[in-house]
Amino acid sequence: MEQKDLIDLLSKKADIIYKKIIILIAASGGSGSYAISTDGLAKVGLFLLFGFFITGIIINYFELNRVKKQFDKLEESNDG
Repeated sequence: MEQKDLIDLLSKKADIIYKKIIILIAASGGSGSYAISTDGLAKVGLFLLFGFFITGIIINYFELNRVKKQFDKLEESNDG
């Protein structure tokens, strides 16, 4: 695979991960703020949902970091 093709592929992958993170941040903010304003069993469920969203954000952050490391590795191989 050519280096240009690999860079395009990594760029598209990073863009998809970034968009997923933005959606998860919005959803976690909404569910967390709504959980604060409710009472009872709904509060527990919404806080669990908030936890799932935060876990998704963390996982996607690590994926984005892995893509960044691949970019850095390509840059090193191109410089050297």
